[in-house]
Parts: sequence; C-alpha cells; structure tokens
Amino acid sequence: MRADGPDASFDTRAQAHAALSAVVADQGTSLCCFSADFRAWPLDQSAFISLMQAWALRDAKRPDVMRFLALDWSQVRTRFPRFATFRRDFAHQVACRQIAETRARGLAEMAASARCVVYAHTATWMSGEWVQTASRMHALNLRFEEAWEQAVPAFPSAILGL
Repeated sequence: MRADGPDASFDTRAQAHAALSAVVADQGTSLCCFSADFRAWPLDQSAFISLMQAWALRDAKRPDVMRFLALDWSQVRTRFPRFATFRRDFAHQVACRQIAETRARGLAEMAASARCVVYAHTATWMSGEWVQTASRMHALNLRFEEAWEQAVPAFPSAILGL
C-alpha cells in the first residue's frame, strides 16, 4: 500500500478499502473515522468488521474508543447490518456523533490511528492518500477533533420500540 516515502496515494476503491483495513489493523490506541454517510466504506464486509472486532477485543481496558463521525446516519443501520451489530455489541467502545455539514467544512473523509491517517479526496473513496508525515497527520487529527467537539451523539447502539 505504501510507497517508499511515508505518504502514498491510492486510485481505486479496492486500494482505499485496503488502506482503511490497514488503519484498523494497526491496532493503535484510538481510531477516529469521519464520513458523510459511510456509503463507500467496507462496513458490509465481514473481514473489515472482524478487524474492528479484533481492535475492540485487544484490550478491554483501553481508555480510548472508536469514534465515528457522520453528517447523516439515517441509512447506515439498514445499509450495513454487520456494522449495526458491531455497534450494538461494542457500545462500550464505540462512540458515534453527527455534525451539521456547515460545521464539517474542510474535514476530509478519513480514518485515523495514532500512527497513520487515510483520507479520501472524494466521498466515493475512488482516490485519496495514506499519510504518515507527522505534520500532516497532526493537521488532519486536529480538524477531526474540532469537528468532534461540535458534534452531537447519534446512531445509538439500540433502538427502543414502543
């Protein structure tokens, strides 16, 4: 996936999904993800969900959580039932928030761990970059943190019926 340098580009969705999987497989101390609606993410692939489960199970006392930020969660539960099940089963380690589009300006679709960031040039994840340069990672993580602080809780782990 990576070129000779610390940063590399990708040009296909398959490469993007491989990069997203690599970020989760990195098993860093935290995982932060942002997407408009996660439509182009591999959240329906059992291998990707297995990687997230391995991340969550690696250390039950891990202080940080997986944080997922979106503009719109309305279709995620029906589009990605595997992810919805993962969200429910690991509710203690998965935090989900929603942010208004106007507050998310300048935030790229991304997945970030402590050692790398993958971001897309477009919401379709047809091209993007794998980043390990400290200054670029810091800028992307800082923008995510700013957006996270302005977001509200969303996509609950369970829906109560009447």
